[in-house]
Amino acid sequence: MRTSLAGTPIVSLLRCALLLLLALSGALAAAGTLERAAVEAMFPPPLVVGERGTALPVWPIFRRAGAQLELQAHVFETVDLEPVAGYGGSPSNLLVVMDRDGSFRDVRLLSHSEPIFKSAEGNATLQRFAAQYQGLSINHQIQVLTHKAQRVQTDTSATLHGVLAGTVSAMAIDKSILESAAQVAQARLREARGEASGAVPARHRGPNDRYRKSGFNALAAARLVQPLLFSNRQAEAAFKGTPAAGRDTEGTIRPDNAAIDAWVLLPGLPQAGRNLLDPESWMQVRQLREDGAALLMLLDGGRYPFMAAPDPLRPRSATLAVQQQGREFVLKETAVRIGLALSGQRSGVAENAVPRLFAAVPAADGTQLDIAQPMTLRIRLQRGDDDPAQRGVASFEQRLEIPGVAQYLPQREWPAWMAAWSQRGADLAILGAGLLVLTWLLARQRWTSARPGRLAALRTAYLVFTLVFIGWWAQGQLTILTLTSAIEAGVAGRALDFLLADPLAVVLWAFTGVTLLVWGRGTFCGWLCPFGALQELLALLARALGLRQHRLRRVWDQRLKLLKYALLAAIVGAAGVSAALTEQLVEIEPFKTSISMYFQRDWPYVLFALLCAGAGTLVFRGYCRYVCPLGAALAILGRLRLVGWIPRRAECGTPCQTCRHRCDYQAIEPSGAVQYDECFQCLDCVAIHDDPKRCLPLVRGARVIPIVALPVNAAGAQA
Repeated sequence: MRTSLAGTPIVSLLRCALLLLLALSGALAAAGTLERAAVEAMFPPPLVVGERGTALPVWPIFRRAGAQLELQAHVFETVDLEPVAGYGGSPSNLLVVMDRDGSFRDVRLLSHSEPIFKSAEGNATLQRFAAQYQGLSINHQIQVLTHKAQRVQTDTSATLHGVLAGTVSAMAIDKSILESAAQVAQARLREARGEASGAVPARHRGPNDRYRKSGFNALAAARLVQPLLFSNRQAEAAFKGTPAAGRDTEGTIRPDNAAIDAWVLLPGLPQAGRNLLDPESWMQVRQLREDGAALLMLLDGGRYPFMAAPDPLRPRSATLAVQQQGREFVLKETAVRIGLALSGQRSGVAENAVPRLFAAVPAADGTQLDIAQPMTLRIRLQRGDDDPAQRGVASFEQRLEIPGVAQYLPQREWPAWMAAWSQRGADLAILGAGLLVLTWLLARQRWTSARPGRLAALRTAYLVFTLVFIGWWAQGQLTILTLTSAIEAGVAGRALDFLLADPLAVVLWAFTGVTLLVWGRGTFCGWLCPFGALQELLALLARALGLRQHRLRRVWDQRLKLLKYALLAAIVGAAGVSAALTEQLVEIEPFKTSISMYFQRDWPYVLFALLCAGAGTLVFRGYCRYVCPLGAALAILGRLRLVGWIPRRAECGTPCQTCRHRCDYQAIEPSGAVQYDECFQCLDCVAIHDDPKRCLPLVRGARVIPIVALPVNAAGAQA
C-alpha cells in the first residue's frame, strides 16, 4: 500500500506557502545604494562629481581646469546596470570606478547575498576577488581560473584566480563588472556620435576580441595592413587621353613621387584595429561592427586625398569602392573621430597620413560585404578645376586578400556559464563515468545484491566516491538553495541562466530528475548526496567500533518524517517573501559547512554540522530522514515514479517481517509495502528477498521434506 501525503498538515502548509508566495510576488529588485555625499567623499576637490544620470545611473567625475571641467571617470553600481544572479539567486552589488579610457581604477564589493560567503572571512574572499579588476580595462580579455591560479596581466589579457567553492559567484561578479562597464562605454560612444543619450540595454560582451600586441611592421608582414601606392608617373599615364592630361605640374616635375600613398586595413579585425587604434576609437569601431557595419580604413598620405564622393572643388581627389563576387559596394565615410596608437617602427607610412574610416553600403540586392572573403578595391582618381571641360577621371584596381583571415576574425564568445563548463571537463568526465557505473549497478540490482559482501563493498566504495570526489573535490553537493534561488529570481523577474553556471550541479540535477521518474528519491539521497554519504560512512565506522544505534518506535518515526516537509514549506514560503529570512532558514542544511567549506566556518555552524553528522551514528541517517528539506522536495517529486522496482512476495508482511526489521531507514510498512518516499535504495531488502538463508518464505521452502514412495518387494514389505 502506497502512503500518501494527501490530507496531511504538510499539504496544507505547502498550499499556504504557495499562496503567500503568489500574494507577495511583486517584490522589488535591488537598486543602487550610493548617495551623492558618499561619492563626493570618495572624490574630493579638485575633482567634481557631476549629476547622476536618470536613464543611465552613472556618476561622472570631472577635474576642474580653469573654467573648464574635464571628464576623468565614471562611477556606477553594477546592480543598476547588470544585476547578475549568483549562487544564491540574487545579484551582488559592486562599486566600479572606470576612467575615460575604459580602465578600472577601483572595484569594491558593496553587498551580496551569496550564502557561503556571509561571514567576515567570506566577505573578505569576495572582496579580494573583485579587487583583481583594478588596473584592467574593458579591452582586456579576462579569464577566471581556479582559486589556486595566480593573477597574470598583459597588455591585452588577464587571468584571475577564482574563489574556492564559489565558481558561480565569481563568474557572476565577472559578468556584472564587465557588462556594466560595456554599457557605460556604449553610452559614451553614442554621445560621441551625437546620438540621444539614454539607457543602454543590457547585452553580452559580444565576440571574443583576443589579439596579440604587434607593431605596424609586424601587421604589414602579416598583410593585415596593405599598401596602396600609385606614383605621379602612373597617374599621368592613367589620365592620358583625357582633358586633364598634363595638367599636374608638380606631378610632372616629380614623376616618381607618390600620387596615392595610403595603407588599407579592415579595422574590425581585433588584431588590426586594437593594435592601430587608441582605446576610444577601438570601442567605436567595435560598436559599429557589432551594429552590422563592414568597415574599411585608410591611412591616407598621398596627393590625391580619398573622399566619400568626387569633389569638383578640389584639383585632385580619389574615391574608393569595393567589388566582391560580382557586386559593387559603395563606401561611405563615417563621422567617427579616429585616434591612432601606432607602436614600433612604421616604415612607409607618411608622417601626415590621415586616418579615414569607411563603412560599406550594402549592394543593390541587399548583400552585405563579407570581410572574410577576398575583395577588389576600385580606386577612381579625379583631376581638374571648376571647368568640367578640363576635368579628367582615371581608375585602377587592387586586390585585397588577407592570408589566413579566419584566424583574425572575432569569434563569438560563449556565455559565461559555458566558460565554467569548459574549465570542468575532467571533473565532468569522471562524474559521467561514476553515474554510468551507478546506473549499471542499480539496473542490475539483483546481481549487485546477490552476495552481501559484494553489496557492502560496492556501496561503501561508491559512498566514498560520492563524499570525496563529488562532494569535497568537485563541489557537487545539491542543495535546497537551488530551489529558493530559482523562486527568488522568478519573483524578481530575473533570468534563470545562473542555474547553468555550476556544471557538476546541472548534471547531477538532470540525473536526479531522470532517476526520480524511474526509482524515486533514493538514487540521489541514498547514493549521490555527499552529506548523506558522510553520515552513512560515520555510521559504519560507529558500528565497527561497537557503538549501538537506536531504532525509533514506528509511530515516532512516522511523525518525525513529517518535520522535513514543514521545513520545506517554510523555506519555500520565505523565498517569495524575504531573501534575508530565506538566508537564515536554509542554514538548516549543514551541506555548506561540511561539504562546500570543509568545516571552515564560524563555530556555531561547524557545531551544528557536526551534530547533524554525528547524530547518524545514533539514529541511522537521522538528518536525511527527519530534517532535510531537499529530501522532502525530492520525495514529493518522487511520487511521479513510474516503476515499483523493489520485488515483493505475497508473504511480505504476512507473515514475513524480515525486510521491515532489517531496514535501517524504516521505510517498509507492517503490511510489507515499501514507502518509496522514504526509501534510500540501499538494496538491502532486495538482497534479503533473494537470499534463501534470510528470506522467510525461501527458508521455509527449503525446509519442506518431500514424501517419496519406497519400492515394495515380493513379500509385500518395503525395501
